[in-house]
Amino acid sequence: MAFNGENIKQILRKYLIGVASDEETNAIDRWYQSFENQAPVSLTEQDREAAKQEIWEKIAPAIVPQQKARVIPIWLKAASWAAVVAGIMIGLFLLIKPAKHGELAYTTVTTKNGQKTVVTIRDGTRLTLNAGTTLHVYEDFSTERRVDLIDGEVFFEVHRDTTKPFRIHSNDLIISVLGTSFDVSAYTGLKKISVGVVTGKVSVKRDTTTLDVLTKTRQLNYNTETHAYTTGTANASLLAWQQGRVELNDLSFGEMAVMMKKNFGIDVLTHDSRIEQTKYTTELSASMTAGEAMEVLAAIHQLTIEKIDAHTYILK
Repeated sequence: MAFNGENIKQILRKYLIGVASDEETNAIDRWYQSFENQAPVSLTEQDREAAKQEIWEKIAPAIVPQQKARVIPIWLKAASWAAVVAGIMIGLFLLIKPAKHGELAYTTVTTKNGQKTVVTIRDGTRLTLNAGTTLHVYEDFSTERRVDLIDGEVFFEVHRDTTKPFRIHSNDLIISVLGTSFDVSAYTGLKKISVGVVTGKVSVKRDTTTLDVLTKTRQLNYNTETHAYTTGTANASLLAWQQGRVELNDLSFGEMAVMMKKNFGIDVLTHDSRIEQTKYTTELSASMTAGEAMEVLAAIHQLTIEKIDAHTYILK
């Protein structure tokens, strides 16, 4: 496909809003790649700022808030100053290359190992994130309020809105509410998702199948590998982490190691098959140092520890 003065602006605009045809998209991509090996433009600071302002004035009205954009340094890509000033729409393409059509924009919220945080999102819902958590909060709340729990644990206090359900996607589960408070634990290393309700009602689905509608003090535990699940009374330690406690309840060695990594930032290893087959149950204070936590864990299970470095311990 050849570019000319008649079609370049139309094609670039279609490309920017994600509705260009495959032929047009490929032509634009090839055209963009042609600049890779050309020499950068030498501009004065005054010329640089003037061009940036002019290009921005063209960009601003066309930006779609829900689309994600990637900034590309125009000054390393343009072939010449003449091309910059003569083709504002070309400059527009070089500056912003949006995501493919159909992608939804979201904000990523994370906590580091050993860190907790509280955030309030735009609808008034309050999220309390446990250590080592990654969460995607979608920007478009026009039809539904969506959050993806990628890894970790979050206590949700959902602002009630009967016109827009609040949905949490985690692994292959969809958790839906209108206004309630509940906890979702979905650490990927544990291979399970737990949903415990404090107030209100919570619907839990796998794909289109409803697994249960949970009410106050009820909990659902879901195995992400076998897809089996159980429901019952919420564990008494459901919100222990919000009170500064790390509770290990009958965890395998691998599960215990995940929780020690998330809460204390350390790797726990062993070369003993007996220790690998042990189940671990104890309560630790989140304010402990890693060394103190390991000493308590080892003492309760009648083990010894070897400290390899500040972040690695071996159980013996």
